[in-house]
Amino acid sequence: PGYIDPHVHPAHVTTPSALARFVLPRGTTSVFADTLQLLELGGVRAFLRVADALTGAPLKFYWMIRPHAQSRTADEARRFPFRDLVKALAHPRAVAIGEVTRWPDAWSGSRDLLRRLAQSPPRLPRVEGHTAGASGEKLAAIAAAGFTSDHEPITAREVLERARQGIAVMLRESSLRPDLHALLDALKEAPALVSRLMLTCDGSMPAFLRAHGFVDHLIRVVLERGVAPVDAYRMATLNPATYFGLDGDLGGIAPGRYADVCLLDDLAEPRPAAVVARGRLVASRGRLLARVAELPWSRIFTSPEARLTVGWRARAADFALPARDRYPVIRLVSAVITRLEERPLGPGDLRAALLDRGGRWVAPGIVAGFADRLDGLAATISTDFNIVALGRSPEAMARAVNRLLELRGGVVVVDGAQVAHELPLPLGGIMTRASVEDAAGREGELRAALVARGYSHHEPLFTL
Repeated sequence: PGYIDPHVHPAHVTTPSALARFVLPRGTTSVFADTLQLLELGGVRAFLRVADALTGAPLKFYWMIRPHAQSRTADEARRFPFRDLVKALAHPRAVAIGEVTRWPDAWSGSRDLLRRLAQSPPRLPRVEGHTAGASGEKLAAIAAAGFTSDHEPITAREVLERARQGIAVMLRESSLRPDLHALLDALKEAPALVSRLMLTCDGSMPAFLRAHGFVDHLIRVVLERGVAPVDAYRMATLNPATYFGLDGDLGGIAPGRYADVCLLDDLAEPRPAAVVARGRLVASRGRLLARVAELPWSRIFTSPEARLTVGWRARAADFALPARDRYPVIRLVSAVITRLEERPLGPGDLRAALLDRGGRWVAPGIVAGFADRLDGLAATISTDFNIVALGRSPEAMARAVNRLLELRGGVVVVDGAQVAHELPLPLGGIMTRASVEDAAGREGELRAALVARGYSHHEPLFTL
């Protein structure tokens, strides 16, 4: 059967259409997609336009509706109103709530969050969890609160803990967390668990996808670990279809289901020779045969903030720090793990700021362990989709922000008075119209530029 990824972020550097063009020749015919970027930048109206436009696409998109923002802000109730959650869940392709990153709120009994989780589709309630750090009684509590799956385990032990609480587990192999080899050790202790496991690439960056592939790569990893082919392919087909209650439509080759079929030369090689989706040949020998139209993003992201058509400019003074003996410093421990240090400024520390897209406010800070030779950087890739600026020179930081506004989003690196590198993302400040392959090349150039300035981790876009 056509492969299924149960947890993707489709508006992530490249567009959903570009993702479809990339994954169809590799055998993936259905994805279950997160909606954070669409809801943050365009609200429920943007989601409904995208969901409607993609309903007939060769790659089938099913949707998980975010019940809250990624980062807490004072205006969250306005941006994520309860009525919009209900409206989004009414779409026929909306099948779950998620991903829910605020599991501590569920554990502590937040009435607002529990009310939102209760809106999960009544036919088969599904709540996609993001439960990093949860264990023991906390896992039991969030399972009782309605969480039905999780993609965050990073050890076999965490896989087993969640499975024993009735939580279905999506085994992740992504550009940020290539953990699949280790996670498969869970099958040594509990072989029957294979019927409850799924495979996901999560929010992998273009360079990772170009180098490895998509769900076909995950199946290959599972086969290399010695898992029987029937079980390896089941994790990527029937299991996710069954979990979402769609095994009458997806995940099998049988009458009444979508004719989504991968034709393989050999079970040992998951990259298909040909792919059929919705009964039509859509790819052959790695070549896409189907047409996947791009969406009219100018009519989807319409606000000045989303389109970055704003009338303000950054100044070096925006990045001034108050005079004091000790500062709170955000220390990068890994690409995405940080710790707080209270201390005087030291060598290699960078000024940092979060700037409102509309120019209404600036929140200053200090970051250590990012890139100690970086004069200035600005990016619209951040957890709240505002502008992140970093650097050792306030003047270079201001130049980076102003060039970023001219590009209408992306990432800009500045040396002194010169722009050294650009990654334009003009669609909402989060996407390019480029193919996955072309975006991967630009991503690699950005990483090289940051490594040359002291970046020592492996995933700079996730760090930002």
